[in-house]
Amino acid sequence: MPSRTVEALPGRDATLQQWEERLLMAKLKTEMTRWQLNGQEVENPAGMTIMEAAKKHGVEIPCFCYHPGLTIAGNCRICMVESNRSPKPIISCSERIADGLEIETESTMAVDARNSVMEFQLINHPLDCPVCDKSGECVLQDHSYTHGPDRSRFVEDKNIRHTKELGPTISIWGNRCIVCTCCVRFCDEISGTGELCVVERGDRSVVDVFPEIPIDNAMAGNTVDICPVGALISSDFKFEARVWNMDRRDSVCGGCARGCNIEVETLDGYVKRLMPRENQEVNDWWMCDHGRYGWRHLYSDKRIAKARNSDHDIDDAEATSMLSELVTGSDSVAFLIDPFLTCEELYLVHGIAASLPDSIVGGWLPPDGIAEKFPAGFTISAAKYPNRHGAEQIFGSKVFGKDAEKLQSALKKGNVSTVIAFCGGPSEDGPGSDWSEALTKANTRILFSVMEGPWLDGASLVLPATAPLEKEGTWINEDKRLQRARSCWKPSQQLFNSELVRLQEWQICSETRNRCLSAAGVFRELAENFDSFSGHSHSALGEGGLLISKRPATVGTKGEAK
Repeated sequence: MPSRTVEALPGRDATLQQWEERLLMAKLKTEMTRWQLNGQEVENPAGMTIMEAAKKHGVEIPCFCYHPGLTIAGNCRICMVESNRSPKPIISCSERIADGLEIETESTMAVDARNSVMEFQLINHPLDCPVCDKSGECVLQDHSYTHGPDRSRFVEDKNIRHTKELGPTISIWGNRCIVCTCCVRFCDEISGTGELCVVERGDRSVVDVFPEIPIDNAMAGNTVDICPVGALISSDFKFEARVWNMDRRDSVCGGCARGCNIEVETLDGYVKRLMPRENQEVNDWWMCDHGRYGWRHLYSDKRIAKARNSDHDIDDAEATSMLSELVTGSDSVAFLIDPFLTCEELYLVHGIAASLPDSIVGGWLPPDGIAEKFPAGFTISAAKYPNRHGAEQIFGSKVFGKDAEKLQSALKKGNVSTVIAFCGGPSEDGPGSDWSEALTKANTRILFSVMEGPWLDGASLVLPATAPLEKEGTWINEDKRLQRARSCWKPSQQLFNSELVRLQEWQICSETRNRCLSAAGVFRELAENFDSFSGHSHSALGEGGLLISKRPATVGTKGEAK
C-alpha cells in the first residue's frame, strides 16, 4: 500500500514539540485545582488554562487566535481578564489556573480591556459584511456586537492590504485579516507544510505565501474553516450562499476509510460545502481536501437519474417489478457488492442472498490511492472507500478475497445466469475492466450505479444508486468504529431509488418482508442477527460513533455470514 508522510519544514521542530507536550500534559491532568471565577470557588484539573477552565463552568471568554487544536499564540489579546496576581489584565488563553487564583471576567478592568482591543481590531477593518462569505458565522461580527464600541473614533485613512489568490482553492482578502495566525500555525503544526507566513510589520501585517510557493496541500481547506474572519475564502464557496439560509446535516465522509465526521450544508437541494466536525477519536477538528471537494459528481451530466431496461427509461414501480421478475426466473444468482454500501444495505443483500438457493456473493474494491500522514497525526487512508469492514462483518473476511475470486471464476465459466452488481463510487469505470468483462458472461445483468459508464452497456436493468453523501445508514471505518452517515438531503428530498428502499421492495415482492423500514429499523434487525452489532442502535451511536467487536461476523439467529 503506497503511503506518504508529510514532514515538517526545517525549523518547525520546536513548535511541534510544544504541540506534543501540550497533548501529553492534557492526558496527565489528574490533580484538581481550587480557584475563584467571578467570586465563585470552582475546581478544575491542574494545568488547564483559564479560558478552558472557565468554559467548563459556563463562562465564555472571547478569543480570536485561540484554537484547541493549535499551539497558543496569545496575540489577539481579546481574552484578557482581571487577576488577583497581576496589577494589569492578563490573557486567559495562555495563563493557567492555580490554587488561590481569583479571576474576574466581567470587572471594569476586564471589560475596558476587551473593548479597547476590539476598537483597535476594527479601525482598519472594512465594512464588507454585506458581501463577505464569512458573514453570519464571523467571530469578529459576534465580538464586535458584544464587546466592541458602537461607533468609531478613527478618522484617518484605513490601511489597504492585498487581495490575491494564495493557491488553487484559497484566496486572501488582506483588508479583513486580523493577523490571528491561526492559518499560519495550522500549516506549521498540523499539515507540516508551512506555506503561510506573516509579512510586513505593525498595523500593516498580513498573511501571505512565500514567492512561488502557493498553499496547495491536502489539508489546505481547514485554514478557511479556522479563520475567525472572512480573510481566507474558499474559491469553491465564494459568493455561493449565505450561511444562515443553508440546511445543515451531520454525517460522515465516504471519501476514504478514515470516516471523517463532517457537516453537509445545502441550499435549495444543492450541496454548497462540506465542513469538518470534531471527533477526537477519528479526525480531531480537520478533514482533507479530497473529501471536502469530492462531491461535484453529484451534479455531473453523467449521473444516472432514472432506471432503465435494455431499451428505454422506466419508472420506479416498473423497475422494482422487473428486478423481482428477473431474479425469480433465474437458475443461479450472484451478487457483486462494493465497499460503498451501508451496513443496512449489505444486511438486506445478505438476507436476499440467503433466500436464494446456491447464490454467490463476492465483493470488488477500487484501487488504493496514497496514504498520507501529517505531523500532528491526521491521516488520509489509502483505501478510497468507506465500508470494507462493514461488508466483512456481514459477509465474512473473505468477501473481497477468495469469495470474490470464486465469483469471478463462476462468471467467466458461464455458471451464473443472473448477476446483481453495485457501484456506489464516483468512477465511470465501475468495478474495473476485469470485473466488467466477467459480468458480460451472465445472461442477465442488473446493475446499480451512480455514474454512467461503458460497463453498463447491454445491461438488462440499470438502477440509479445513491452516492456516499446521499446515503442514510452506518459505515465501519478502518479503526473498526461504527459511525452513522446521514443523507445530505432532508427526508422530503431523499431519493426514492435508494438501494435501501429498492432492496426492501424486492423482499416485499418476494414475500420475505412485510413493509419498508427506515435505515434505523433495518439496523435494529441487523443488530439482532449479528453479534458484532449487538447492543448498538442509531441513537446509541451518538455523534461520534462506537467501536464494534473486532472479531469476524458470527452466526446470528436468522442469518449466517459466509
